[in-house]
Amino acid sequence: MPSSRGTSSQPAPGASPPRALTLLATDHRPAPAAGLAAAPIDRARGGRTSARPTPTVVRRALRGPRAPLVGEVRLQGSEAAVEVWGPAGTDAATVEAARAATVGWAGLADDPRGFAEACARHPTTRRLHRELGDVLLPTLPSVGEALGRAVVSQLVQGVEAAASIARLVERAGAPAPGGLRCWPTPRAVREQPPHGLRRCGISLRGARALHAGALEDARLERAAAHGHEALASRLWALPGVGAWTVAETRLALGDPDTVSVGDYHLASVVGTALTGEQRRREEWTDAEMVALLEPFAGQRGRVIRLCELAAARRLAPRQRRIAPRARLSAHRYW
Repeated sequence: MPSSRGTSSQPAPGASPPRALTLLATDHRPAPAAGLAAAPIDRARGGRTSARPTPTVVRRALRGPRAPLVGEVRLQGSEAAVEVWGPAGTDAATVEAARAATVGWAGLADDPRGFAEACARHPTTRRLHRELGDVLLPTLPSVGEALGRAVVSQLVQGVEAAASIARLVERAGAPAPGGLRCWPTPRAVREQPPHGLRRCGISLRGARALHAGALEDARLERAAAHGHEALASRLWALPGVGAWTVAETRLALGDPDTVSVGDYHLASVVGTALTGEQRRREEWTDAEMVALLEPFAGQRGRVIRLCELAAARRLAPRQRRIAPRARLSAHRYW
């Protein structure tokens, strides 16, 4: 159960913040069988909103009205310990919001009910669920961050997206303890000119979408409070936002049934994992992926994540690489 208390101690060892903080709140949850689902963990050089200082510790910067706070989750055997650190005297509402955001970001607030039943409908997912357990989906603290990360990741390789996100956070995010930075506020995003975002490696189309999302931030948050479908309707109205971006935003906010149609690799990852067939990446289609996922309606996003985890841990077949990685888009940076 969550609790709050004050102390001048430091966070657990591992890239501790450089100045003393106060322990504002603690919480304890059962540890996930598949490990912490905290995502994303920023690893690119530049601004980072989160870090994994040790294999069993994840940490994230959170905005506060007085100063940034730090949320930390530590695996301790069968338990996940959640802590919120910040300035002494932070009001209770801010502390509770930070605790809830940390729990959600670590995937500890997700409810996987129905997932085991869905996995039982296919022999592969039944085996993977037996080996990996329930897949918990993390939830980013704000719609603005979920949309922003999805927009920056449009039509580029993952390493390029990570680098652009790091540049954006370094450019517009507020500094926080431990070398972290907060995700930029909507106002900070609006204040970035298109040519400044281009220097972050963000396309002009992406810059327009980021600005539009920042202008609509309050409406998007209200829509999200009414469910994923209501949010999707708002997102579709934004320039530069399509099916893939809407799905990625919904997934980052914990929608267990969303499918990112239009992804470069996803159809081949899911198809290879569920069927074991080895084909070229371009031979897998979104239509085939959607058909394979149809029996898992209601849990399709979670099943996709299960396939990705299984492929990464070599518990399921994955596509063989037959060529070097494509060159990065150097022209995206000035």
